[in-house]
Amino acid sequence: MSKANKKNSNKEKKAYINQSVCDRSPFCPVKRVCPVNAVEKKGFFGGEITINKEKCIGCSKCVAYCPHHAVSMR
Repeated sequence: MSKANKKNSNKEKKAYINQSVCDRSPFCPVKRVCPVNAVEKKGFFGGEITINKEKCIGCSKCVAYCPHHAVSMR
């Protein structure tokens, strides 16, 4: 795979949250660091945290900031 194709394939990846690992904190650092506000939380306490795939730009900041390692790129 050429360098250009490899670079483009990385941009197509989107963030994914493993709900069984996520602690659903009301102060989720992943939500705070997303530059496009793609991380959404339903409710304040215990609500599921999700990634809006339409908004996600694949920057992977969320992966670096999740203290529970619940976020990956797919």
